[in-house]
Amino acid sequence: MGTTMSRSSNSSIRKSNKLLDEKDEKIKELEKEIKTLKKENESLKNKIEDLENKLDSHDDMAAFMENSAPEKIKKQERVKDLNDRNLPQIGDHVVSMWSVSQWQYFTATVKSFDKTDLKYLIDWDDKDPTGRNVDYFNLALDSVPSVQDIGVGSTVLFHQGTYSSTEIHGVSRSGGLRWHQGIVDNVTTTTNGAKLYEGRHTKTAQDGKWVTYKGYSYQFTGYSIEDFRLPPNVFDVLSMDDDDDDDDDDDDEHYDVYISYSKINSPSAIKNKEVSEDLPPSYEEAVLESICDPRKIASNLREKGVKVVMVEEEEYLKIVTTLKKSKIFIACLSDEYASNNRCRMEFQYAKKTLKIPVVPLVVGTDSFQWQMTVVGLLIAGDLYIHFKNKQVEEAKMTELCRALQNFLPKLRISDVQHLATGDARMDLQNDPNKSITGKPAIQGKSEMFFSYCWSNSHDALKRKEVSSLAGNRWSDPRAILKKLSKSTGMKSWMDVDRLRGADEMGLFGQIATGMGDSKIVISCVSSEYAESDNCRMEIQFAVKSLNKPTIALIVGDSDTWKSTSVGKMVQQQLTYFNLQQINDETKLNSKIKEITKAIMDRVGEKSKYIAPSLEEERVFTAPVYGDHVVCLHQNWAYFMATVIAFDESSMSYTVDWDDGDPSGRVQSYQDVALDAVLTSENEIGLGTTVLFPQGSYAGTEGNNIGGVRYHQGKITNIYKDSSDITRYDGVHTKDSNDGKWVSFRGFDDNFDNLELGDLRLSPNAMDALMACRQAFQLEE
Repeated sequence: MGTTMSRSSNSSIRKSNKLLDEKDEKIKELEKEIKTLKKENESLKNKIEDLENKLDSHDDMAAFMENSAPEKIKKQERVKDLNDRNLPQIGDHVVSMWSVSQWQYFTATVKSFDKTDLKYLIDWDDKDPTGRNVDYFNLALDSVPSVQDIGVGSTVLFHQGTYSSTEIHGVSRSGGLRWHQGIVDNVTTTTNGAKLYEGRHTKTAQDGKWVTYKGYSYQFTGYSIEDFRLPPNVFDVLSMDDDDDDDDDDDDEHYDVYISYSKINSPSAIKNKEVSEDLPPSYEEAVLESICDPRKIASNLREKGVKVVMVEEEEYLKIVTTLKKSKIFIACLSDEYASNNRCRMEFQYAKKTLKIPVVPLVVGTDSFQWQMTVVGLLIAGDLYIHFKNKQVEEAKMTELCRALQNFLPKLRISDVQHLATGDARMDLQNDPNKSITGKPAIQGKSEMFFSYCWSNSHDALKRKEVSSLAGNRWSDPRAILKKLSKSTGMKSWMDVDRLRGADEMGLFGQIATGMGDSKIVISCVSSEYAESDNCRMEIQFAVKSLNKPTIALIVGDSDTWKSTSVGKMVQQQLTYFNLQQINDETKLNSKIKEITKAIMDRVGEKSKYIAPSLEEERVFTAPVYGDHVVCLHQNWAYFMATVIAFDESSMSYTVDWDDGDPSGRVQSYQDVALDAVLTSENEIGLGTTVLFPQGSYAGTEGNNIGGVRYHQGKITNIYKDSSDITRYDGVHTKDSNDGKWVSFRGFDDNFDNLELGDLRLSPNAMDALMACRQAFQLEE
C-alpha cells in the first residue's frame, strides 16, 4: 500500500512540474509579446508626438497667417464696391459748386479726375463753359445718401430756391434748383419712423455767399433724406484707383490696431500745446487729470505685445495706406471726435469702405452727444468700452484686450490684469477649456474654496505673475492648498485651476458659483489680502452673504490686517490659524494636521451649515429693484435715489433720483450703496471705504427738491466716546485733482465723530451680481 502511494505521488509531481513548465513557457511568450507591444506602443507614441509637433506647427502657421499681412483672401473679404461708396466716378451726375459765384451749387456730369490735385473736371448740365474745375469737397454725387450717413453735425448739400433760365457772362443757362452747403443741427423721427432734419447754412454773406435770391432762409427745416446730397470722403477719393493695386507687399509693416482719436481728448497733447482749438468749458485742470489719454491706451497696448499705430500728421495719403495695413480700428469716441472732420472721415472709411472691425471706446468727459452724429449712427447697437476715468482704466484695458482677442484669436496679449485676481498679471487666455494661467481648467463642483492674495504666493512670484512677495514659501497659499486637498481628500477650488477666460463680470460669477458650491471656504488672510478690494469681497461674500463655514489662515509678514474690517471679522467670528512663523516643512506639516482637523469638524456630520435659499426674502446685501440707495451723480457727489434696473453686462444700476433730476441715472455698482443702517460694527475697520454725509443742497425750480450730500471717504480712526458709542473719523478719498467739487457750503477735508448709522457701504461685485440675478431673474 505504501509503495503504491509513493508511485501515485511521484506521478502527480511529474504532472505538476509539466504544468509548471508549460506555464513558464506561456509566461515567457507573454513577456515577449509585452516587450513587442511596448516597442509598438513606443513607436506609436513617437508617431503621435510627430503628429502633435506637426499640428503645433500647423497652428503656429495658422496663427501667422491669421495675424500676418492681409492676403488676397482678406482683400476679397474687404471688397470695396464702388456702387456702395459715395464716390463720384467718370460719367456720374453730380451737384457741384460754381466757382464764378461761390457757395452756389448746380448739377453737372463728371468728365475726369486728377488724383494729384484732387480736382474733378465737369460739364454743366446747362452747358456753362466756366468754373468746370472743382475741388473734390465742393461736389457731391447726385443720389440720395443713406440714413446712416447723415446725423447731427453732418455737412450736406441741400436745395433752397430756384433759378430761371437766363444769360450770364454771355452764356445761356437753363433753370433749376439751387443747392447750398449746410450743417445738420437736429434730427427727429416721425410716428411712422421717417426722419426729419433741421439745420443751417455753413456760409453767409461774410463768406462771399449770395443771400438775396428768392426763397433764401438761413435755416432749413422739415427736410427728408431725399433732399440732401453728400460730398465724398477724402479717404475714398484718395483710394479711388487703388482697388486693383497690390500695394500690401509682404515686406511692408502691418499692424494689429489703428487708433483714431482727437488730440483735444489727449491730456498729453494739450500739455504739449499740440491743440490749437479752444478747449471745452468742462476741461478744467482737475478734469484733465482724471481723463484717460488715448496715447496712454496705445502705449499700454504696445507694452502688452500689440502692434499699434497712430498717425499724428495730417497726411491723408499716409492715413489711407496705414489703414489698409491695419486689422482692427479703435475709435476713441467723444463729442469732439464726432465733430472733427478727419476723425469722422477716418471712421467712415475704416468701417464702410475697408470694412475693418471697429472697437469703439468712449473717452473725454461724460457727454454723449456724439451718439446723434453719423459716428453714433454707424455703431448704433454696438457695445462700447467706456474709459470713464483713470479709476477704471486698468479694468477697461483688460476689457479692450478681450475685444481685440475676439477679432484676432491667435493674438498673444501679455501682462493683462484681471480685476478678479487683484494686481496679478498674466497672458490673456481665450480658450474656454483653459484657466486664466493657461493650464487645463479643472471642471466639476468643488468642496473647498481657497481665497488668497497672489502677492502672498511664492509660486506666483516664481512665475512672474507678481513683482514682489509678502511672506515666505512655507506659507504660500498655493502650496498649502495642495497639502490640504491631499489631507482632507476634498476637491478644491483655486483661481489658477478653475477660473476660465471670460469678461471680468464672468470671472466674478465663476468665483461666486464656486464659493456657493463648496462646503467650506479657506481664506488666507494677510495685510495685502485685507487691503485688496477683491479679496475683501470674497471673504465678506462667504461670511455675510452665504453664511458659509470659513476658516482663516494668517499668512504674509505683517499684522496691520488686524485693524481692518477683515481683521475684525476674522478675530471675532472665525476660527483662524497663524502661519506667519512657519519656517520649515516639519512645522508646516504639523500645522496642516491642525487645520485639517478643523476643516473636517466643520464639514463633517457635526456641521450645522445650511446654505441660504434663494426663496428667502433677502439673501444678499446689495441693492435690488425698489431699494432706496445713496448713489453717485457727478463730481464725486452722492445723493438719494431708488433702484429701477440693473445691467449685468456693465454691472450698472439705473436709478430714479428722489429730487426728480433726469441726469446721471446710470451708475456703476461700486457707486451705489443701500440706504440702510449697517447691522454690525465688524463691517467697518481702518481703511474701509464708506459713504458719509457732509453738507446739503437746495432745491431748484423744475429740477430738484434739495437734500443731503454724501461723499466717498476712508476711515482713519475708530474709538469709543464717553457713552461707549463707537465713533468714526476719516478723510475724503477724492479731491479737486479728481474732479471733485469742493466749494460747496460745509466742505471739510476730514469727517469726524460720526456714528455707525451715519455711514453707508457700497456692495462688492459678487454680492451685486448674485443679488441682482436673484431679484431681476437674470440668467447665470
